[in-house]
Amino acid sequence: MIDRITDTPNHQTSKPTDTVDLVPVQLDFLEKLTVTSADPTSDSAHPLPELPQENRSWGKTALVLGAVLLIGILGYFSIRNLSAKSGGKEKVSKTQKITPVMVAPVTRRTIPIQLQAIGTIQPGVTVAVTPQVGGRINGVYFKKGQDIKKGQLLFTIDEQPQSAAIQQIQGTLQKGGAQVQQTRATFDKDTGLIAQAQTTLEKDLQAVEQAKATLDKDTGLIVQAKATRDRDLGLIQQAKAVLLKDQAQSRFTVAQNQRYSNLYKQGAVSQDQAQQYLSNSQVSTATIQADIEAIKNAEATVRGDEAAIKNAEAVVRGDLAAIKNAEAVVKGDRVAIENAKAVVRGDQAAIQSAQAGISSDQGSLRNAQIQMAYTKIYAPIDGRAGNILVQVGNVVQPTSNNPLVNIVQIHPIQVSFAVPSNSLLEIQRQMSNGKLPVGIKLSPSDTQSISGQLSFVNNTVDNTTGTVQLIGDFDNTDGRLWPGQYVNATLTLNEIPNAIVVPAQAVQNGPNGQFVFVVKPDQTVENIPVVATSAVDGLNVIEKGLQPGDQVVTDGQANLVAGAQVKLKEAGDNGGNPASDKRRRSATGKSPDATAPATPTGDSPSSSPDRANGNKGAVPGEKRGKRRSANLLDQPASPTAGGNP
Repeated sequence: MIDRITDTPNHQTSKPTDTVDLVPVQLDFLEKLTVTSADPTSDSAHPLPELPQENRSWGKTALVLGAVLLIGILGYFSIRNLSAKSGGKEKVSKTQKITPVMVAPVTRRTIPIQLQAIGTIQPGVTVAVTPQVGGRINGVYFKKGQDIKKGQLLFTIDEQPQSAAIQQIQGTLQKGGAQVQQTRATFDKDTGLIAQAQTTLEKDLQAVEQAKATLDKDTGLIVQAKATRDRDLGLIQQAKAVLLKDQAQSRFTVAQNQRYSNLYKQGAVSQDQAQQYLSNSQVSTATIQADIEAIKNAEATVRGDEAAIKNAEAVVRGDLAAIKNAEAVVKGDRVAIENAKAVVRGDQAAIQSAQAGISSDQGSLRNAQIQMAYTKIYAPIDGRAGNILVQVGNVVQPTSNNPLVNIVQIHPIQVSFAVPSNSLLEIQRQMSNGKLPVGIKLSPSDTQSISGQLSFVNNTVDNTTGTVQLIGDFDNTDGRLWPGQYVNATLTLNEIPNAIVVPAQAVQNGPNGQFVFVVKPDQTVENIPVVATSAVDGLNVIEKGLQPGDQVVTDGQANLVAGAQVKLKEAGDNGGNPASDKRRRSATGKSPDATAPATPTGDSPSSSPDRANGNKGAVPGEKRGKRRSANLLDQPASPTAGGNP
């Protein structure tokens, strides 16, 4: 009997032969049987005979054992009958049940790698137009909300105060110009005095040089006179030497004359000889006299030479005095030149001061002209004007914090959004290859996105949110984007070419990971584990597990187990299962035709461990009781397994 229970075939799922399926069984009839057996008033009761008093304890024990044995026998046969009936019904039900499903083919597509976030539209440039001069508003030349072009006249302010200031500064500027001309004339005159003083200096320098030349000449004359004197002194010495020689010769001739005169008187010599020696004596005497006269003449010449030397020295002293006078004149000329240069420097300072005054006046004039230009306020950018906050006749001040109007640039415009900081490195890597495209949608129902380019990545990460701010630029030529709008922003980082994709609702989650049901040619389904890497526009990218052309179940997975028979249904066809429609309508609030695909979670029926394992399903019972076997309590229940609840 036990072997028959263990080997009872399970027609719902394929299981190993050594596995025993424990199923919940209603035991209401056992409870009734127990009550009936214990109730002595029941018609079908069989009361036991009372035992003697001494055997009462043994009688009670026998009564309990008999009741337990009876209950066990009845329960065993009841369970056997119910199991046989249940297996038969299950076999019939399993054989006849074909689950309607919707399928989709596995395809290849180029899938973009994207980051999505909620963004805010902001103007590229916002300008608060404020006055730069004070005064009364004379005119407003645009309307609130009007498209403004750069350089367009917006406001005019009373310009009379600025006009009067310009006239005053122009008069001061003319006065300063006349002063500069006068100072330049004085400068030119003093410059001429410097040139004249330099000419006089050059002339006096020439006089000094000439006096020095005369001094050199007169000094040469002194040297020459001294040389003549020295020569004449030599002649005197020479004459004196001749005189001495002549005197010695004279004494000899006189002695000879006396000796021969005596000899003549004595008759020792002739008269001619005596007369000859007398002549020689007279000649010697005359020679001595001539020598004496020559010495006197030479001494007179020396005295003349000394007088000439003294005269020449006097001339030299005069020349030295003339040189000193000339140098003094030159010094005076140089002092005059320095004085003239000081006067010229003063003239130059006066000219510079006058020119500085003119420059200051010109700056004041330029400032007044700028202030005059500020009375006309032009649009600094292209954009759209906001509310006009002043009217004609209002007096405005440049120190006021209130703008006259705000202009925002909407062509182009920007979208600011934040992405998780863990995507920053990938964004920076992709930006190194070029600008990244950004697409936005104003609402989820938009089929076409507006294209732009990523232009800014913030230099800090927001620590409170763990995100980094990005900004994309958009041309906004049609003006659909408006500052302050919320949009759905999508940043495309890269693309996966020829990626294998399936509808997102086809991928189910189980305890062993993700899986899909693939419809085989024999119209049965197979549980295939897959690895889904990303989801884009309702499609999941499958890294491994599927091949293009496979047919995957996209609707009806809740009623499937591996090997189940299926039939294909069209959109809106519930396969004749009102309970399924009722469950779907109660879960989504929509009819089955309008049910949107959604990625199931781990709590969904398709995520039960039985289906995740591919070939293990829960054995259904005709009616669930309050009691379940231990191994079923450890697994999540599948409310739709094996049929409709």
